[in-house]
Amino acid sequence: MAQCLVCSDREATLSENLCEECADSLAARTPLVPEQIISSNTAITGAALLDQWGRPHYVDDVVQLGRQFGREGIAILDSSVSREHAVLSRVNGAWVVRDNSSTNGTSLGDVLVEGEKPVSSGDQLTLGSVGFYFVTPTDKVTKPDHELAGETVKPQASQSAVKIPAAAPSNDEDSDEPTFSGLPKVPVLLVEPTGGGGGFIKALGKTVQLTTTQFEFVALVARRMADEPHQPDLVRGFVRSSELLADISWDTAHPSDNHVKQLVRRVRRALVRGGIGNLIESRHRFGYRFRIIPIFDE
Repeated sequence: MAQCLVCSDREATLSENLCEECADSLAARTPLVPEQIISSNTAITGAALLDQWGRPHYVDDVVQLGRQFGREGIAILDSSVSREHAVLSRVNGAWVVRDNSSTNGTSLGDVLVEGEKPVSSGDQLTLGSVGFYFVTPTDKVTKPDHELAGETVKPQASQSAVKIPAAAPSNDEDSDEPTFSGLPKVPVLLVEPTGGGGGFIKALGKTVQLTTTQFEFVALVARRMADEPHQPDLVRGFVRSSELLADISWDTAHPSDNHVKQLVRRVRRALVRGGIGNLIESRHRFGYRFRIIPIFDE
């Protein structure tokens, strides 16, 4: 298995680039959905920024970072990010970041960027409250073959893009934000054999077998997402760890939050290996949810 590109100590479970621990250090800063980070560059280059889902956003010699949409660079649709927040560039073969007098600042690790600061592979770069890891070279970076988020997703059912409201306007300027794609509706089949011993999930043309605990987790988050059409997409369908600890048939007498994290890692790994992709989103203080709105084929 691939190792985390940042810490190199743990197994990479998110897009085969980041381990859960390194990803959590980014996710803890602000609640986001993947559609709030949009890259204009689709070509693979020698450097990239990894977001909290382990997705690489490849960068050219000069890349604009900010809430501004429709220009070269990476658009970050979050109210803590200024329209033209910062610039990442390569100067004489070395990478540097420059803050553009943004309202909420740019940090390299725990140090606030004033003027320009050199950036090295593995550094954590934070714009406002949105964090990334900078990596170079990118020969070991994996770009997911199937991404349910980060691009406009065309569900099998309708082949039309699903949109959710844009991010809240920034505090520094009043302006309209572009709409970004939301939770796609996808046909899902959950099958639990009468004899027990786990079950199957079928989605996006793939079928994955799960253990009993894994199946109960997937069924719970999938049905929670389907049962909350009244909730805004940004907060819809989340299940807290306390509910999972209470409602799942654990194989231990005293399950803990660590057991929940291990379960989520195994489910993500099973879904990715089975070709469905990472259907599970985690958000600090919210819990876990499905990244799609399931249309149950029952």
